[in-house]
Amino acid sequence: FPLENRLSDTFIQWRANGVGMDPDIVIVDIDERSLALLGDSAGRWPWPRSLHAELIQGVGRQHPRAMVFDILFSDADMARPEADRYFAEVISASDNLFFPFLRLNQADDSKGIPLARYGKMLGITPGASANPDAKVSMVLPLPVMLETGRLGAHNIEADADGVVRSYPLYLDAYGWHIPSLPARVASKLGMSLPAGPTITLNWHGQALSYQRVSYADVYLDLQRRQRQRPADEFKGKIVIIGSTATGLHDIRATPVSGFYPGVEILAVAIDNLKNR
Repeated sequence: FPLENRLSDTFIQWRANGVGMDPDIVIVDIDERSLALLGDSAGRWPWPRSLHAELIQGVGRQHPRAMVFDILFSDADMARPEADRYFAEVISASDNLFFPFLRLNQADDSKGIPLARYGKMLGITPGASANPDAKVSMVLPLPVMLETGRLGAHNIEADADGVVRSYPLYLDAYGWHIPSLPARVASKLGMSLPAGPTITLNWHGQALSYQRVSYADVYLDLQRRQRQRPADEFKGKIVIIGSTATGLHDIRATPVSGFYPGVEILAVAIDNLKNR
């Protein structure tokens, strides 16, 4: 419905004035500044996962409500296994971390994961018509992340014109429901989910409107003996760790901006669910 979409987009642009964003949602942003500041010590992206482990520990001491990674950790770091081990230890000791997985093209499902065997681990539930022999092709995170049970699909689906206007609560696969990452965060935090497989996103503002702090600023402050940042900066917050750096290619078109970072779309979806 191209005309309906254009009219809807115009209305959304008119009312997306930066008001109403949930102040309890904070993005720890792997921005261009972070890539530059940490380049000498951590090297080029992807960084050693020991950095993420240190960040989790430092932010975790402030008791955030949740920490949600908008980063898919699908492969072991063969060059730095000790960093992976440290990361795994920190993840195992935490109880409020959430991680994404990716649902791949349906054409590859015959070589995928049997849902009757592994669906429960991934939070995938059978509907009334679920095919017991169904397989789904997915990119999963590291085993330690699977063991947390706090996982969800991070498939952002654009409309035919390439614009993202909605977010799935779950993806249907042969009668099985694959939960999205925002839906898993919301349900684990005790929020009720609306009926239906998708929500139309309520955009509060232009791109880069959510509260953001530079990953490098947070990480480097954790290395100081005398911290300069507030000791309760993340207390009770939903902290999303992701990137707005254009070089990491996670930019989408939305009704309010042609260049909207994927991590902020995740923030919008969680915000919408949290605030109904």
